[in-house]
Amino acid sequence: MKIQTLHRSVDNVADGQAKVGHGRFLHRASDQATLDYVRLACRDNYNKPSNEQQLLNHIVTTTKLAGYTFARSLIVDYYVSLKANPFVIFTGPQGRGKTELVQKFAEALVGCGNGQYAMIPCGTSWHDHTGEDNYYRSLQARFCSWRFVELLQEAADPGNVGKVYLVCFDALTPDELEYYFSTLLYVSSTGKKRLHLPGFPPEQQPVVPSNLYITATIDIDRWDAELSPKVLRHAGLIEFRAPFHEVPQTQTKIAPSPVGYQRIWLQSALRDVETARYRLSQLLGPDCLNRLRCSPELAQLLWRGGVVLTTQLLEELTTYIANSFDEDGTGLFDVQDRLANAQIAFDAQVIQRVLWRLRGSSDVELHQDLINYLDRMTMMAWQQAVA
Repeated sequence: MKIQTLHRSVDNVADGQAKVGHGRFLHRASDQATLDYVRLACRDNYNKPSNEQQLLNHIVTTTKLAGYTFARSLIVDYYVSLKANPFVIFTGPQGRGKTELVQKFAEALVGCGNGQYAMIPCGTSWHDHTGEDNYYRSLQARFCSWRFVELLQEAADPGNVGKVYLVCFDALTPDELEYYFSTLLYVSSTGKKRLHLPGFPPEQQPVVPSNLYITATIDIDRWDAELSPKVLRHAGLIEFRAPFHEVPQTQTKIAPSPVGYQRIWLQSALRDVETARYRLSQLLGPDCLNRLRCSPELAQLLWRGGVVLTTQLLEELTTYIANSFDEDGTGLFDVQDRLANAQIAFDAQVIQRVLWRLRGSSDVELHQDLINYLDRMTMMAWQQAVA
């Protein structure tokens, strides 16, 4: 009844306004010019990329101007993974561009020389120490190095709430990786990160601020050991399989990162599962969201390996997929088709968070089919990058 009354009131006001003068819908020439201007502005705004699309394009351009040929899909995968996962691990043979991508990504997002990005190199190997205790003390000292502690403090400063901080632990050993990301770094069920330092009560353990993003790289060709499941259960694992070319001697000068990109990045991150599910329901429709599954070939690999997507994994997938859309609902992987974008994001997160479980399979045929699948996906992305 109230809605009907409101409609009548609005209709009466509109009708009364229209009856003023000799014609109800008579516009002056200046009014028409204003309307034309508004239509033109709306058209230009509609065709203009969103803030997040502009940021992503800036990151892609930065890597290209530096002489690298990373696939756009790889950059988008890293971009979304950093927003959705507690930390990201780059794996692959030495010399595939893992460190270079982290550096150029940070340069594009936060600029150079402002102290918001830190590269912490790996330490000496296990065999260079006389005992296990000395080795772990060395790990703890490096992980809690002054630079990393300073970065934590700066990121936690209320005055820096709109700034992004990035840290890369470069070329870790499997032992270092496990100690850093399963012992010294504690990740709660909600994704909150704390440093677990000996001698400190739980309430005094440092919290890793939400505006600090962590990446680690590991050269898998140097180590025979498998990566620990305790680490991989929280990580976005991105494998570098594509060829990598050295940077040419002369590089194009890269413009400073535009002001505001860091706030765009921080504001775009979605970490709450319910918020992510609601957003996807609005974008895709509840039916499409509920029917979203792995692509057939990937689903077949998981089925053969006996891997089931648990409720927790599905929630993490939901968060990742929601982060693969910009504020206007346009996909970051596929700007034309929302459902296709969601499917690409679904598969990408399954590859990051689940597919590593098949590597230890005793099924030789399954292992080879997994390698063939990953090689094929990599080649498709590589061909797009060099096209």
